[in-house]
Amino acid sequence: MEEIKIRWMREKDLEEILKIEKENFKYPWKKSYFEYDLRRPNAYCLVAEMGNKIVGYLVAWEIADEFHLANISVAKNYQRKGVGTKLMNELIAIAKLREIKKIYLETRVSNIAAQNFYQKFNFKYAYLRKNYYSDGEDAWIMEKEL
Repeated sequence: MEEIKIRWMREKDLEEILKIEKENFKYPWKKSYFEYDLRRPNAYCLVAEMGNKIVGYLVAWEIADEFHLANISVAKNYQRKGVGTKLMNELIAIAKLREIKKIYLETRVSNIAAQNFYQKFNFKYAYLRKNYYSDGEDAWIMEKEL
């Protein structure tokens, strides 16, 4: 299997990223969300590449001494091949360099696969946020202490 490389997201990556976003989410982010984050000084936008193909991405925001993991996704054909793990490990490494104390995220209550993935990195359930998503589904807020 080809090596997974992590690098900073660029504007020219967005078409490929949007394909993955639409493939994986019922309510995908709009292109403008990614464009906005690429310009924010407190946003960390990463992509995972295999060969010259983008196979995953991550967006996190630095807020005070915390990271908010806003979006992480891996192309369906590349899931369970270490791509998400490599992205998450890179975010954790950046967080430690930045002396971040905690990473937190929201995940759909119904998304057991995501919850299991986050638990591999010692994310814990913090609390339930009712009606968080636009379709009314609740979200688990999960956090990891660093």
